[in-house]
Amino acid sequence: MTFSIRFLDLPVRRVLQILPFVWFVALSGCGGGDANCEDSDEPYLAARSNPPLKVPEGLTLPDRSAALEVPPGGSKPTNAGCLAQAPSYFRSSGMVARSPEEVVASWAQAWANREAEGVVALYSSTFVAPTDSAGSAAWLDQRREQVAVGPVPDPRVEGLNVESDGGDRRIATFTQRFGTNTLRKELVLVREAGSWRIAQEKVVEVK
Repeated sequence: MTFSIRFLDLPVRRVLQILPFVWFVALSGCGGGDANCEDSDEPYLAARSNPPLKVPEGLTLPDRSAALEVPPGGSKPTNAGCLAQAPSYFRSSGMVARSPEEVVASWAQAWANREAEGVVALYSSTFVAPTDSAGSAAWLDQRREQVAVGPVPDPRVEGLNVESDGGDRRIATFTQRFGTNTLRKELVLVREAGSWRIAQEKVVEVK
């Protein structure tokens, strides 16, 4: 309270000089670094599930067939992040990709995270396989398996360049790294119902 009174007694010019510094100090404690739940005192970490409700005699149980599945109480997250930490921007499987750049970024990040269904969800329903020997469905099944158990690429592509090839068609070229191997790739992207999807994919160069 003493601080508040003295602060209010300061001249307006002095208050305006102090406010940016106070604001900076306040913000500096809000972020930075990886979240770790080990030393956290968040209330939800000690939360436990309540026992099931008992239905009085003469009444029927409610229909729970459409209820959300709740994880078992007391289970600990498998990752090091806290539940209060915002999820990864690129981890939403089947997300609405608002731009071709977002498709490429989401595709690369999901692949690096071994999210096979998230990767396949970013391909168009009109996707054409790069080779005639395998149909599109078989090729996507191979990609799903490759993401799940194959080599993991870097989560970010390099040298991304997107060029227009018509109103609802874009061509994206970039470099994707798999450890010491480097692939120069080209994706053809089309817009479907307001969302961009991968319609074609090919490897331009291998280094």
